[in-house]
Amino acid sequence: MKTVGRAFVYLLGCVVVLIISFFLYSLIGYLQYLAFVPEDYIIWIFKYPASRFMIIIALYLYLIFLYFFYRKHREKTKVTRKRKVLRISFIITNIIGFYIIFSSVTVITDQKIIDHSFLHPQGKEYDFHDVVKIDAGIRGARYYIPFTHHKGDFYYKIELTDGKKIDLNDEAGGYEDEDQHPSFILNKLDARLIEMGITKESSMENFHYTSESLGRMYTDQIKSILERK
Repeated sequence: MKTVGRAFVYLLGCVVVLIISFFLYSLIGYLQYLAFVPEDYIIWIFKYPASRFMIIIALYLYLIFLYFFYRKHREKTKVTRKRKVLRISFIITNIIGFYIIFSSVTVITDQKIIDHSFLHPQGKEYDFHDVVKIDAGIRGARYYIPFTHHKGDFYYKIELTDGKKIDLNDEAGGYEDEDQHPSFILNKLDARLIEMGITKESSMENFHYTSESLGRMYTDQIKSILERK
């Protein structure tokens, strides 16, 4: 019975870790919105690969859970100067890492592109004329490292004059209604950029994969983007 009880506590702890992780992820997204997103935004993006490092939150919570779960079975160790230095270094490294992740936000307004980053937390501004190239398509059936991308993912990458590339459909946020879904927003933005004469490369290859995860109204928007030249 004791073993069953510990197994139940372990499973319950894992569920709690997942719930708390989701809550913290949502909270961080909300804080990013408050810190970086102006009222006149049309879409904002938690940039890749920083957005994927949020999985570290779940890992840390799981390690904390394991620490307390096995605490009484572990011998106490003396806190040495070396351990203190390692702990301080660990804390500082994580603060810097979290700051890098938190500040990885790009905002699109009706007039400009604002790219926030570790080096430019206040945001580096670009005009739409600073977009030199568009690359759009659907990711195919190949192996992807876990927590990166998936088959059927639609990407819409813009390249700016300084060489920076941003996928405007990666972890896009800030919409409530269906007509504010990223595919609708990007369709309108794409039409505007094409009218400005910006070079675009797009392909309908792998388009059939989109129907596996998206409804018709969204795949129609994506199709319109990919076919527009």
